[in-house]
Amino acid sequence: MKNQKRSLVISTMFQQAGHATGIALGWGLGIALIIYLFGLIISRNLESFLVSLQALPDIASSILNVLLMAIFLVTPYTDFKWAIQNGISRKTLWQGRILSLFLMTLVVWFIAQLVDLMNAPFDLVSAWHSLLSYFSLSLTMVAIGNGFALLNRRWKWIVGIGLPMACLVLLMMLAYSLVGLIPALSASGVFKSIIISNVTGWVILVIYLIIVYTLARFFNNKIQLRRD
Repeated sequence: MKNQKRSLVISTMFQQAGHATGIALGWGLGIALIIYLFGLIISRNLESFLVSLQALPDIASSILNVLLMAIFLVTPYTDFKWAIQNGISRKTLWQGRILSLFLMTLVVWFIAQLVDLMNAPFDLVSAWHSLLSYFSLSLTMVAIGNGFALLNRRWKWIVGIGLPMACLVLLMMLAYSLVGLIPALSASGVFKSIIISNVTGWVILVIYLIIVYTLARFFNNKIQLRRD
């Protein structure tokens, strides 16, 4: 029964994503095509028009990238209400959503790689880094979306505007405070070796993913039905 409900969550999310993708691609590619046709009518340059059409796969890939992030950013509360109505627990909902995230990310990443092959040869290192970036961004959107699902409309506006500004101020303060430390840190051989080491980047990435995953799971378990 639990596996069936988890599969139901995954299939429902893919149906929602497919519906949103169809609408977004229809509008996005349709508008781009209309613009290209207007350009053809004005310039009457068929060669330029055909060259412009080659940009459609890149546009489609960009639309899919945006949708991948948007879906997990805006749907957590809606998915939670749907799960409650269908007798699905938070744990099962979380499992279904996180599996959907990985599957959707793989699909969008794979399509992006196919589009990139039209412009450049396949590069395994770049593809691997790109996949990590996709998963990191997707998981970040899940954490943010689940966090916003805890808030009512007023607090969404307050946090949505205030939190980025607070982060910007903190970053500026941190950068200002580090100005005096840069000469001393630059003179430290140990610090240089840490910064240059490839292991440092991987450690930071792993720590970041653990934190984001933990926050996303915590927020998921705290979502409640509310009156907006």
